[in-house]
Amino acid sequence: MRLINFMKMRPKPVIFSLALILIIGLFIVLKLQRPSNIYVVKKDKFESIITCKGEMQSERAVLINFPDVLGDRNLSIYQLQIKDLVPEGTIVKKGDYVALLDEGRIKQLMQQNTESLEKSSAAFNDAKLDSAVTLSTSRDDLEQLEFDLKYKKIDVEQSIYDSPANQRMTQISYDRTARLLDSKRRSYKMQQNEFKIRCSRKERQYNEFKEMNEKYQQALIATRITAPGDGMVIYARKWGGRKTKIDDYVNLWDPAIATLPDLTSLVSETYVEEIFISKIHVGDSVRVRIDALKNKEILATIAKISNIGQDMTGFDSNVFKLYVRLKGDISKLKPSMTTSNEIIIEKKSNALVIPLPCLFTSNGSHFVYLKESGKIVKRKVITGEKNDKFVIITNGLKEMDKILTSEPENKKI
Repeated sequence: MRLINFMKMRPKPVIFSLALILIIGLFIVLKLQRPSNIYVVKKDKFESIITCKGEMQSERAVLINFPDVLGDRNLSIYQLQIKDLVPEGTIVKKGDYVALLDEGRIKQLMQQNTESLEKSSAAFNDAKLDSAVTLSTSRDDLEQLEFDLKYKKIDVEQSIYDSPANQRMTQISYDRTARLLDSKRRSYKMQQNEFKIRCSRKERQYNEFKEMNEKYQQALIATRITAPGDGMVIYARKWGGRKTKIDDYVNLWDPAIATLPDLTSLVSETYVEEIFISKIHVGDSVRVRIDALKNKEILATIAKISNIGQDMTGFDSNVFKLYVRLKGDISKLKPSMTTSNEIIIEKKSNALVIPLPCLFTSNGSHFVYLKESGKIVKRKVITGEKNDKFVIITNGLKEMDKILTSEPENKKI
């Protein structure tokens, strides 16, 4: 009642202004109440992308491997177990402790070799003693024969005064002694060579066991793994992507224990399924988002694509490893940070696109719900490339068409 009286008291311009305000307000309310599930088709930039998870790695790194000294095949050390490992991310200096390998196998082999060394040393000494005693006896025999031969020579010289028969007997005795001496000398030479070979063989065996003992001592020292340089310790990855851990085995064929990455050159290591690999090339642009840094986005490019696919848990088909090289400021990035990689395989600057929720499928055909002349109708469309948000429409729609972003309540249209 007061409003009516107020309006009667006011001049017409005021009434007109109030009416205009009411109309504008009503228009705004009606506009806000319009269906919000309408999308106006338009042309826009489009990127065909492949999204994959990755992990930060250094492009260059110093490897911490199974020690080379343990790879000597004569040691019979085929693999050793990791008994201790510093926490991943530990900052180390050159020579700092990194890991410890199990010494049990080496100590067992070293004990066996020490026992063989002691036996070999005893055998070598026995051979030298036998050689000395036997050759000494032979030399005494030779000296005695040489002395006898001198006497027999005197007998021969004095036999000129004896009868011819006595002379012949004296000469025969001299010749027999000379032949025996010559035989003893040849026998002595043969004994010398025999004992020389026998002692040489025993000495060689002794030296081999002695050398093996030295190698086992070096192997024991090598089980304490130290850093070959300065850096941050990052665990190496085993087959299948799993990181090295305590109780794992390392050997010459799978030697990696850890790495010291170069933090000035980082890549995102990721895997792409084989159905996409033909669309990807070295040099393609990639958007990398760092999960730990509130999805910080960094531009990057594909640096390397592996030549051979591999089977990995979590994928239905073989995958290929990719290295994505990062650009710009990477000072806050660390190895092992997880990343979300968007590999851009195609760009279009003026494509007719619609959001994926606007596209529906039935019996292998694609369609949209088109609003025209106040009615909702089904419209078949032909699609092109798509990404995780939009799809290109090559036929069936035009700019400014209005389509629904969800199915209408009455689906029988």
